[in-house]
Amino acid sequence: MPASDHTAKPSGRVSLRDIAAAAGVCLMTVSLSLRDNPKISSATRERVQKLARELGYHPDPEISRLMKRLRTSRTARGTTSLAVLDFYPRTDFTELSYHRRIRQGILGRSEELGFTVSQFQAATYKFNLEHILKLVRNRGIEGLILFPSVVAPLTLDPAADWTDLSVVSITNSILSPRFHCVVPHQFANMMRLIEAMKDHGRRKISAVLEESFDERTAHHFTAAMNWHGHGQRILVVPQAGTAAEKSALIGSWIAKHDSDLVFAQSPETVIAAIAKLRRKNRPAVAALGTPQDERFSFLDEHPEVVGSAAVDLLAGMLYYHDTGIPQHPRMTMIDGELRLDRLTATMG
Repeated sequence: MPASDHTAKPSGRVSLRDIAAAAGVCLMTVSLSLRDNPKISSATRERVQKLARELGYHPDPEISRLMKRLRTSRTARGTTSLAVLDFYPRTDFTELSYHRRIRQGILGRSEELGFTVSQFQAATYKFNLEHILKLVRNRGIEGLILFPSVVAPLTLDPAADWTDLSVVSITNSILSPRFHCVVPHQFANMMRLIEAMKDHGRRKISAVLEESFDERTAHHFTAAMNWHGHGQRILVVPQAGTAAEKSALIGSWIAKHDSDLVFAQSPETVIAAIAKLRRKNRPAVAALGTPQDERFSFLDEHPEVVGSAAVDLLAGMLYYHDTGIPQHPRMTMIDGELRLDRLTATMG
């Protein structure tokens, strides 16, 4: 049966996830089927292998060689485990959409490569990093992925011992120590977004960001706004103050500036402020990052790709026994794109 009868052929490199979606099976079934593992029935193996050929799947040769070596070494040492450590301020903190999508990317790619993943919340251990790292080692975990801070940039305990762990950060919000890092290419993304908005007739562009967000993203969004000459239309909302005070500040600021588009970290708050304005023509709003509410156009930073790329980087570090705090930290940056389908829906 042609691949088009199953599903549309994916653009770019075909992944195991694409095959799993087309075949209606889990990632592990696809992985085992492509390795002709007898744990999977012959009928399923043949169906998955045939579908992979039709979709044009070709394994990444570097990853294949790497995983062969890792699987060989795991025969004696047991399954390689990774850990994810988040820095939410409370154990009952509602996970952000951006973080949830990153986690999905991590778990999906880990399953493809045969890693197990343990998840730790710093708040559970009262942010005692020494205790957390001890637990990680006691569980035989060799690789660690550090999630972003959601409150303010972090400087981790300088006394913490990282010597025998491979560590990847997926945020600019961890100031010290500096690890190898995978993050969205926020400055380049914003530069392209502003150009794209010009092509859509949006010339007076504003941005409304909370102070902590601007700090945690290393000022990349505001830097791009300034480069394009929109520096006078940036509102950085102070962290201090009540929700009502912040809303009033945003409303008065938008009333003062005649913008036709507002990039917003918290689009719901900005939309509420715009709704109160007595203006016939209201600016459109687009969210920076994944919004909690799907009504908005938004900058899709492809968090799943960030998570998947972090696992790939960590796999290479495990192979080469690249542990501890690196002398020359490397950064991998992922391009994003603006989802424009709901841009006009946010206009008054």
